[in-house]
Amino acid sequence: MWNKIITLPKKLAWILLLLTAISIMGCLEEKSEYTINPDLSGKATFELTFTPGQIGHSKPGDAPEQMIKTEIEQILRQSKGIDTWRSISFDLTDEGSAHFTGTAYFPDINKLFLWRSEFTEINRLQFTKDKSGRIIIELPLFPDDKKESPIKSTEKFSEAELTQQVKLARLRYNQVKPMIQVMFNTFKRDSLLHLPAKIEKISNLEKVNDTTARWRIQGSEKIEAMDKLMADDERLKRLIGEGKDPFEGTPDKLTLYEIFFGHEEPIQVVISSDSKNLFDYDAEVSAARSNYDQMLKELKLVLTPVEPVKIPTVSSVSAEPGTVKVGGVRLIRYQDREREIRPLHQFEKGYTLSLILELPDPNLIVIQGQVKKAITDTGQIILPERNRETSFPVLSKDGKAAVFEVNLSVPDKDAKAIAELSGTLGYLKSAGTKKIDLGVMDFKKDARSNVEDISISSVGVNSWDKEHSQMDLKVNLLRGHLKSTKFYREDGTEFEVSQSGGSYTEDRLLDINYETKGEFPPRGRIVIEVIDEITKHEIPFTLINISLTGEPL
Repeated sequence: MWNKIITLPKKLAWILLLLTAISIMGCLEEKSEYTINPDLSGKATFELTFTPGQIGHSKPGDAPEQMIKTEIEQILRQSKGIDTWRSISFDLTDEGSAHFTGTAYFPDINKLFLWRSEFTEINRLQFTKDKSGRIIIELPLFPDDKKESPIKSTEKFSEAELTQQVKLARLRYNQVKPMIQVMFNTFKRDSLLHLPAKIEKISNLEKVNDTTARWRIQGSEKIEAMDKLMADDERLKRLIGEGKDPFEGTPDKLTLYEIFFGHEEPIQVVISSDSKNLFDYDAEVSAARSNYDQMLKELKLVLTPVEPVKIPTVSSVSAEPGTVKVGGVRLIRYQDREREIRPLHQFEKGYTLSLILELPDPNLIVIQGQVKKAITDTGQIILPERNRETSFPVLSKDGKAAVFEVNLSVPDKDAKAIAELSGTLGYLKSAGTKKIDLGVMDFKKDARSNVEDISISSVGVNSWDKEHSQMDLKVNLLRGHLKSTKFYREDGTEFEVSQSGGSYTEDRLLDINYETKGEFPPRGRIVIEVIDEITKHEIPFTLINISLTGEPL
């Protein structure tokens, strides 16, 4: 998934915490209706009204909504954890917003991700099961959401000092309120959850009936809640006295819940273990799939990505014994996000091993792999529930070894060793490269090349370095397959350009950032070279009986 990260001043961060956790920036209104089976598979009908981030060109005679079809294609292409769609439609509202509806089928609601343009989504409702089989639905703010914040004494502030602090808090709030209003004032979210069993407990969500909950959020109401808090002298004095100054400290989570939802309780629904399927998932998915291609054709949507490189998967290549070893270890047993205690610059607890794997062939492209098994000498399974992918794969200078990280759960205090750690690492082999000529084009914003889905999204002087200019090229390439790019003026002479960055999904390169000294010429030609005739291989790796610091036992 591609995320844009915005760094906020510390004194503003907590105010936006819940608003951002429940909001989608850029999305004006969202309605959704979920139907969920006991195994957490289900379907969801989404209705989105938003300001499109991309507006395409339409041909004479095309309906106006065809100008936003690129955005709709992105929703369908970039969304994750969805088996198929049905009943898709889209149009432009009279106010000029994009309007999208569609029903998505998902095998696991925790892995469902609906892509929206220009958004940040910090947290979503999470579904878990307890030992008795009850489904618990929660909105965690942080991984340590249940940890209580310590209450500080009010004795260190005099009444006059508290009055002064209240005034300062209101001053700071008034400084940031215009920003909050712009970001959230028009936002609305209304979600219905049809659940597979009776609701036993519910807090800070609306109970519609025995098996249906509603989560309704309106940005303007949350701003009103903030206004109400800032107008309450006694409450502000209490918060400040307890060390929970809204702008200098961090209110405990129950206080946040009360401010924004009305009750000093977490956002939670618990349903009974006596659950049943609400619909036949396989039958409905099969019916939707049979009509999917025809539906896209009628809507003039094209989801087949530009793939100049095909990746056939071939049989796995086994690593020889003794070709993998531990290069380094990182163990984080304690952290405190609220106090910004970050051992080794980490915000999460965890146990990470950096592994070195010798490769059967040099000069390969190393990609992600999977951790399959991780167990300690006490029998503790330290394979995390999520994030089982290997990370940060790097090829050695001689191309004969790969260095990558494996993220695991923290071993318990009695563990002295890892009994077994195993998984696979992926790598690519290539028979050669090929060049893709984008043709002569204008070097300006929204200029399109002669290759579908490749265009210039922005160009101009670097705001940090006035002696250089930047160009952002929107592409749709397989990640790791771009070898080089050359830029030519309209007369055919080459000029020097360097690659300065890019943005990615799990397997796609979406944007490439280029930089040149001075200005880009008004017109020119771009030729990109990509790795061709790729084969994908997987190498299994296994470590047996190693200490927690990585030495063989």
